[in-house]
Amino acid sequence: MKTVIKSRHRVALETIANPDDTKAVRLALDAEVSRSNEADSRVVQASEFWLEMLAQRPSFRFLATGAIVSIVAFTFLIFGTRSSRDAASRYILKTSRPESSSQTHCAQETYTTPPNGSWEFVVERDALNHGLSDEQCQVAFPKLFGEIEKSALLRQDAKITYKDLDSREVEDGMVRAIIDRGQLYIVEYAPMPVTASRARATLNSLHRALTATPDRHLLPSIEFIFTTEDFANDPTGKGPVWAYSKRDADDSVWLMPDFGYWAWPEVQIGPYHEVRRRIAAIDDGETASDGTHIPGLQFQDKKKQLVWRGSLATNPAVRSKLLKSAQSRSWASVRVIDWDDENDVRFNLLPIEDHCRYMFLAHTEGRSFSGRGKYLLNCRSVVISHPLIWREAHHAALVSSGPDANYVEVEQDFTDLPRKVDFLIDNPQVAERIAENAVRTFRDRYLTPAAESCYWRHLVRQYASVLDFEPVLFATGRDGKLTPRGTPFETWLLMN
Repeated sequence: MKTVIKSRHRVALETIANPDDTKAVRLALDAEVSRSNEADSRVVQASEFWLEMLAQRPSFRFLATGAIVSIVAFTFLIFGTRSSRDAASRYILKTSRPESSSQTHCAQETYTTPPNGSWEFVVERDALNHGLSDEQCQVAFPKLFGEIEKSALLRQDAKITYKDLDSREVEDGMVRAIIDRGQLYIVEYAPMPVTASRARATLNSLHRALTATPDRHLLPSIEFIFTTEDFANDPTGKGPVWAYSKRDADDSVWLMPDFGYWAWPEVQIGPYHEVRRRIAAIDDGETASDGTHIPGLQFQDKKKQLVWRGSLATNPAVRSKLLKSAQSRSWASVRVIDWDDENDVRFNLLPIEDHCRYMFLAHTEGRSFSGRGKYLLNCRSVVISHPLIWREAHHAALVSSGPDANYVEVEQDFTDLPRKVDFLIDNPQVAERIAENAVRTFRDRYLTPAAESCYWRHLVRQYASVLDFEPVLFATGRDGKLTPRGTPFETWLLMN
């Protein structure tokens, strides 16, 4: 069609006496030809009619020129807006619609908290409750949401647009999804060369948090992208991304709970709730199926050693310093694991719950965060760590000094490690106080499954508060038909 239009236009142009008319018509026709693949045949026929009139009767040149320009402008308006309409059909600007149920969440949600505010978090009753109300979550975990609030504040005056979100490419290891009335939909699931289990674990955890609350339909609708890699690429770019960890300067990254809250099979760590049960059995004891009570391991009876197992490859600069500082120390049980060597893994691997049999637990970051951190903080032991660069959701509850200290911080190069371990061994009451603080703060509060689900829902709400759009589940195609943009998670899970 483009060739036909061009040839006919050329004949007409040659007959126009006035050079200014020729220039005007040529500019208009060039614009028309650029869109001729989408032009309606009636528009083309109309333009051809006026061109023939222009060629036969030059006296019509002013009328014909104006008519052709008008036709081209009309074509642009019709077809030029069609592609933008295709993109716009995927979302609705919040300012262009009446206040929705998701925007009136705070006013409509039914809380189970007594009006006098007497509800308190009781770990024996509430630790596994994924359905705490928003108000109960705030009461139980006041330090949990700081990173979310920080991310929301950064976008308070520069709302996240659909264009911003669309600017982030869904690369390997990433997922794009929609939450609509509390239902999770998968929009795009990129190849997962090494992180497939992470993606599934994260989606399952998020879905659990959504379905656990009876008011899920009041949650705001959002569209988001998350990565299952150790850290996000382009962490300061325009497009927002959810990730397991971030640094202070990573303004585009929103922190989400890591995959281990579901399970971590690659390192032989099972479901999170089961790991917590095994850890508690070591520290507090448990009752066997026959009713026999098996007592827990008292703090003073734990091995007076610092334990660490791991690979140097993920962070040799930090982890090699730990090995050097602990070398030949009687209080050190520090070993490197080669995950590619089955015999080495079999000999050196220490089940995560058995770390709790040691009095001191070394914690080091890897490529970014270290997934073992939350497990170690579940133990009634003293976690010893270098200054952490990569933030995780629970880090606001970490205290390294004073009577409320729940872990011990050493220098980045571990040069003061021997001195601090010696002090803790010589002052067991200080060490035990730190260990008890860790249990009270993390195992029995900020690292409970209940806290994880509270975090997910707060993330959804606060992220929604700085979006200038709400996603649409069905996009309108050029043929006018509705096409689903995402697959319900339950269906996707069975098909993948």
